[in-house]
Amino acid sequence: MRIIITTIATIGLLSLVSACDSDNEAANSSADLPAGTTTEQTSSSQPVSEGQCPVGEWTVTAITGKSGATVGGVPVVAKSGSGFTLTLTADNTWTLAGDNARVTLEGGGLSVDATVDGTAEGDYVGTGETYTFRQQRASGRVTLDREVAGVSAWSMDEVGPALMPGGQATLTCGPGTLEIGSESVVLVLRAVGEGSQTTEVSETPEQGGGGGTVTIDESGVTRTVDCAGQDVVVNGSANELTFTGTCASVTVAGSSNEVRIADTGEIVVNGSVNRITWSEGDPKTEDNGQGNSISRG
Repeated sequence: MRIIITTIATIGLLSLVSACDSDNEAANSSADLPAGTTTEQTSSSQPVSEGQCPVGEWTVTAITGKSGATVGGVPVVAKSGSGFTLTLTADNTWTLAGDNARVTLEGGGLSVDATVDGTAEGDYVGTGETYTFRQQRASGRVTLDREVAGVSAWSMDEVGPALMPGGQATLTCGPGTLEIGSESVVLVLRAVGEGSQTTEVSETPEQGGGGGTVTIDESGVTRTVDCAGQDVVVNGSANELTFTGTCASVTVAGSSNEVRIADTGEIVVNGSVNRITWSEGDPKTEDNGQGNSISRG
């Protein structure tokens, strides 16, 4: 009788150990997944097909920060920027690169313009419109236009989270465009090579209409326009625009535009990180944005 009881107890103990091992293997398998991912969501990290949005190389046309970086214990957000490219790969990695890129950073009640030379890298998972972004590494530096607390430059590793989507994000794809709205920042992007609307500067400038106002709503175009005494309004972003003749006034509401003006009586800039130059006259200038440059040139 003792032998039978001992055998039964041994079998029961072995069964319990086996069950515990199975539970531990399942737990370890789940622990290997990215934070916030369960075994039932494994399909959300499957590679995206080449050529399928959001995979591709994108030009950043607008940056609107919400949260993100902490530099010297102070929360820093990006309010505008230009000159960046974002590459999203089919194996769920991303790279943000800035080569002499410009950005306006705000934190601790201060605003400072800066030049970015560096890269940030990370990964992303998701399907449809919902994704999760994470920064893994960064290199390079962010040179400030003026010193902040005795510091003239920050590392890209510090500032990267203010420039890139972080945490949960919603992606909206359009023809040659992509918008990423995340917990840290909103990026408006245009596919590299997309600019089919681009009009090369020619010897015969485009004539402004006769209605009194020339309006540029497109983004990413190169264009020459004869003002012919009319007002000009630029709503688009990331454009290269040349206005010949005399413009009654020029108002720039978009961001990251390069605007060259022959002659005008007034220049008003409401957007950010625009570069506006004029050749003749002595116009009244008004800068209501951030990171803009308005000068005779």
